[in-house]
Amino acid sequence: MKVKIISLFFLLSMCSANTVEKSYIEVSDNDFLNLRTIQNNEKISIDSDLVIVNFWASWCLECIEEHELLISLSEIPELKNKILLVSFQDSEDNAISFLNKYGYGEITYVMDENSKFSINSGVFGVPETHIIKNNKIIKKYIGPLTFKNFQEIIDLYS
Repeated sequence: MKVKIISLFFLLSMCSANTVEKSYIEVSDNDFLNLRTIQNNEKISIDSDLVIVNFWASWCLECIEEHELLISLSEIPELKNKILLVSFQDSEDNAISFLNKYGYGEITYVMDENSKFSINSGVFGVPETHIIKNNKIIKKYIGPLTFKNFQEIIDLYS
């Protein structure tokens, strides 16, 4: 019985939607090289000194919830072209359908072939948002972003 209770507690603590942790995982410029834009299949150029990376999927209900917040973040002048949405274990057709339905914003949308970038970044589910500054993940939001997270991100960049 104790094992079940401890397991349940551990599981619930891991699923917290607003978990914020410092990670300091290194993300090199080479890690971004395998990413290709959705629709155009072009390499991306990212200012890795400061970037918000969100891992999402068209099949993820929580990703729908936070998508409007991400579009709102992209409208802030300091964050324009600083937001990267990485389609995680999804098809390009499904990703395009999702974006056509829920909107694009001033965001770079990419596919992560073979999930290499996601794995190197320590992702273990969607949605997950990483704040990368000077090639280091300084904050990780596991689960959908909240208005509180939204304000924290704005404060980091203002």
